[in-house]
Amino acid sequence: MTKNHTPIFLRYRFWWHVLFWVVVLVVFWLIYAGHRGEYYQEFIINVIQLPAKMIGTYTFIYLILPLATEKRKFVTFGVFVVIHFFLYGIILRASYYFTNPFPGDIDFERIPFFDLTRILTKAASDYVLPGIASAIYFFKRWYIEEQKNKKMAEEKLAAELNFLKAQIHPHFLFNTLNNLYTLTLLKSEEAPDIVLKLSELLDYMIYKSNIRFVPLANELEIVEGYIDLEKMRYSERLELSYSVNGEADKHQIAPLILLPFIENCFKHGASKDRIKPVVDIEINIMSEFLTLKAINSVPEKKGKEEPENEGIGLSNVKRRLELIYPDKYELEINSNNRLFGVELKIFWV
Repeated sequence: MTKNHTPIFLRYRFWWHVLFWVVVLVVFWLIYAGHRGEYYQEFIINVIQLPAKMIGTYTFIYLILPLATEKRKFVTFGVFVVIHFFLYGIILRASYYFTNPFPGDIDFERIPFFDLTRILTKAASDYVLPGIASAIYFFKRWYIEEQKNKKMAEEKLAAELNFLKAQIHPHFLFNTLNNLYTLTLLKSEEAPDIVLKLSELLDYMIYKSNIRFVPLANELEIVEGYIDLEKMRYSERLELSYSVNGEADKHQIAPLILLPFIENCFKHGASKDRIKPVVDIEINIMSEFLTLKAINSVPEKKGKEEPENEGIGLSNVKRRLELIYPDKYELEINSNNRLFGVELKIFWV
């Protein structure tokens, strides 16, 4: 955590300690003074005893508590707690017995310093301080660990998303270059247009999609650019329907999340349907969600053919949906002998 993002209770450590002991002084003073009715006298006594309380508290949380939390020596920890409890009572007793400016409170001749009952009673009444300090210590330890785990999870998620996007780029490029190769073989006059559109697509994928969300309008431009490339490839042979309904300017979407579904229509449908390939793509933009319906024809299977693998692009985008839109998307895939359809609903985040 950087300093600017560190919670305030983890900053200004010295002043938080000062505030803690000021609160301790005031609380103990009011408790004892309220019981005895001697406010001035109890204030002085509590000021005198404050260093002893600080010594007992800090030795507990910095010397004894780590035996249990870090070294896992619980038996040793228990033994040291008992010893610390006894010594804590002694230093509290000493600070009151030898420096008390109101000696009339103590009968020095009849009550010796080493009075076990008084020592244990005083330790028990004030041992709440190491307990409170330990609770604060455990809370800080838990919070720092949670933040560390959260940061590690975010870094792991970002690495996985980058890996998946890195796989999408060459996969898409390979398919588009195949399209370009086909048209150059046919000496098509559309080849220069394909190079220009491919350049725009690569610019978007390599330089403009390296953020978590992009404007939906930009994503739709890429989708339309890709569809234009495929229209050039198939010409009149392709029966294509593409429509976008709704306002795209008000929303953002994860980059390259729609394109693999569109690409799949052509890669696994139109490219293998040699007669009259059909692709029907409909995008509806609502105030709370977006829907994509992508349907493509598939060639009729002969005999018992093995089902085709859905491909790297579609597998990756499904995983990206799980990572970016957990519980915020619905995906349904349907297929039969002649049609393959995908229905995707993404709720805005």
